[in-house]
Amino acid sequence: MKIRQSIVRVIREWGPVILAVLLIRSFLVEAFMVPTGSMEDTIAIGDFMLVNKFIYGVKLPFSDRAIVPVSSPKPGDIVVFRFPQDPDMPEPAGRYARLFPKWLPLLPLFWDKQSRFFKWHIPRNFIKRCVAIAGDTVECRNKRLYVNGKLRFEPYAMHKDARRLLPGLDPPPPDFQYSWEQQRFYQTALSPYVRDNFGPVVIPEGHIFVMGDNRDNSEDGRFWGPLELRHLKGRPLVLYFSSKAAPNIARIILSPWAIRFDRIGRIVR
Repeated sequence: MKIRQSIVRVIREWGPVILAVLLIRSFLVEAFMVPTGSMEDTIAIGDFMLVNKFIYGVKLPFSDRAIVPVSSPKPGDIVVFRFPQDPDMPEPAGRYARLFPKWLPLLPLFWDKQSRFFKWHIPRNFIKRCVAIAGDTVECRNKRLYVNGKLRFEPYAMHKDARRLLPGLDPPPPDFQYSWEQQRFYQTALSPYVRDNFGPVVIPEGHIFVMGDNRDNSEDGRFWGPLELRHLKGRPLVLYFSSKAAPNIARIILSPWAIRFDRIGRIVR
């Protein structure tokens, strides 16, 4: 009897708190840690930021289905998104069984038939900059970005491999647009040929084109294609923590001297 009363008391005290946290994380704001340097020098490895999840629409928890559309990204916006190349469920598919139906976005929990245990699977989140929207024509010529035939002014773009200019496909294949949309430039022998000289391509409806600010070290839309709007998670707001010890969480905890206090509180633009 006492055990039951204790359980009821814990649920009564902590239930509303847990529910509020889940609602805030699902619909309004979520914390995000930057694990790679593709957005340097705008955003550094080890920057922790709060992401506005409401700005591009309210979505069902653990789902990419928008129930209340709000706005669409504009060129120049920094966006956080679910990496489109990551599978919806862990691989190999035959090894894992979904515990909840796909249309019921409760928990991304799977049963591992081999180890006979549960596996939590969430596709990775990436952060890049939107440089073009649906209908725009995008082209890179010798590292310079052109949108609709005009050179784009990009004070945030970095070229840390500036002394090395990789050749493009010469001549560009007639099916360049199709090959790009089919991700034929992603982690293949063709990948180096689209880093510095790319396109032209037209961004399809319902998609945007994203690139990292660190153009010579960014796995972005040049390689894996246009980004569907449904994959958008939100837009960064502010840096609330930063550490040189990232991305290893244990090192971050054990290395207080690696905290970058000068970055904390910065607005992300």
